Parts: sequence; C-alpha cells; structure tokens
Amino acid sequence: MLEYAALPDGIVLTHNSAGKAFLKIEHPAVRALVALEGAHLVSCIPTGQPDLLWMSQVDAQAPGGVLRGGVPLCWPWFGSAQSGPAHGIARRNLWQLEHADADQQGVRLRFSLPAATLRSTLPGECWALTLELSLGATLHMALTTRNTGQTAQSLSQALHSYLPVSDISRVRVEGLAGARYLDQLSGKMQSQHGALHIDQEVDRIYLDHREPLYLHDTDRILEVRRSGSASVVLWNPWQAKSTRLDNFPAEGYRQMLCIEAANADADARLLHPGEQHTLACEICQIAGK
Repeated sequence: MLEYAALPDGIVLTHNSAGKAFLKIEHPAVRALVALEGAHLVSCIPTGQPDLLWMSQVDAQAPGGVLRGGVPLCWPWFGSAQSGPAHGIARRNLWQLEHADADQQGVRLRFSLPAATLRSTLPGECWALTLELSLGATLHMALTTRNTGQTAQSLSQALHSYLPVSDISRVRVEGLAGARYLDQLSGKMQSQHGALHIDQEVDRIYLDHREPLYLHDTDRILEVRRSGSASVVLWNPWQAKSTRLDNFPAEGYRQMLCIEAANADADARLLHPGEQHTLACEICQIAGK
C-alpha cells in the first residue's frame, strides 16, 4: 500500500467534518475527490469545465454510508442478490491506494480491495479486484477482476456513473437508436426508437450494445465510451421514487442521469480460474462552455 505521506504534489489525504477519508486532487488539469470507502469518485472537474459528475447536496457523506452520486462501484453483482447488500460489497468497504502519480496531463490512481475484505465479505469465493482512475481533461475508469480460485465464478457489475444535467426535461441521449433493452419497471424487452428523451422514471438495461453514447444538454455534450461492456444501464428515479431514496434531494432527479458501463443481465460474465476481466468507462466533454 502506498504511504499517504509519499503522495505526489497536489494529492492529499483529507477528512470531512464527519470523519470520512478522501483523496483530494488539486492539479493544473483537474480537481477531483475520491472517498477511500468504496474507492468512490465523488467529483471530477477538468480545468475550465463544470463537474463531469453529479453529487447529492444533501448527502452528509458520513463514514460507513454509501454515497449518493459520483461513481459507486457495483460489484460483484449488479442489482439485488439473494444474500448480501444491493449492488454488492465493493462500494461498502475500505480500499487501499496502491499507486499514485501525476504529469502535465493529470493524475493516475490505482486502488485495490484488500484480500482480507474479499474473504470476509464473500466467503467461498476467490477474487482480486483493482480500480484504476485517470483524471484530467477526460475521466477514465477501469475496474479489473481476476478469479484467483480453482472454480469458475460468475460476475455482474457496473460503474454507476451519475452525470449532471441542467434539467432532465431538456436533454437527450444519442447512440441508442435500434438497441434492445430490458425495461426493469415492466420486465419487458423493448426497442429504442431514435434518441432517448426522459419524462418519467427510467430504469433500463440496454443489451448487446457497445457504441459510444452522447448526452446532449443545453450548453454541453458529454461523451460516454465503454470497453469490456456489452450492456449499459440508464436510470433516473423521477419524482415519486426519489422521495423514497436516502440522501436524495427533493428535486434532484431533475439534475442527474445515470449512464452506467455494465456487465448486467445477459452480459454477466463467467470467469474461469486465473481469468480476468476489465470493465472500463471514459467520460469527457466534447462540446460546450
């Protein structure tokens, strides 16, 4: 584990008023914040741009809690499981910083989930898990899973990215036309016709899809690219459900849309002994102020 006293210039270990630990990045190319619990990227602000991520302003960000916004890591299952917490154990445990460096383009961080944590939270399973973040004009995330056991193990996951929007009623998502999706609200498979406009709750897994997506807002366009992923999740809780969510502002659904690189539903993977898989996502602003 990297000693925090040896961090490069512009990266410091800090704690909020509640005592939660973060890495704070102040670099000429980017400002960012990463919680050590969950290796949770809270904020990524390329110089001269708005934040690439949305974060709830009513979340107290207390130790031991799951943050509402940023990029929660859903692993090693996406959604609910017969036993264990929703969206797995990765976002609920303390990660170790293994490496940090910086150059003119930005900052790179590598985290791992400790072997002891994996053994205690996933008894009977054998995994190694790392997260690499590259923070600069572009945000790049890579979650790598390796099966360290003697039998095949199943894996589903997502980089649960909350993206900010000016008003959900004014945005559209391009790049999904013709794609088939599982509507998790109805349980039915459907097809996407044209751009996606959102005027109600959305909870969809688009399957057999690998192309970039483009979030068009009133004053900028965000591009989302994925690799190691043939599924992408789009989620907005809308008004009624958002009132039942923890740490979610009353009108917060108007300011966010989740576009999540995933291995979900039919895109879940089976990793054989010694095999590894990397789920990666890149988010950048390609037009705007």
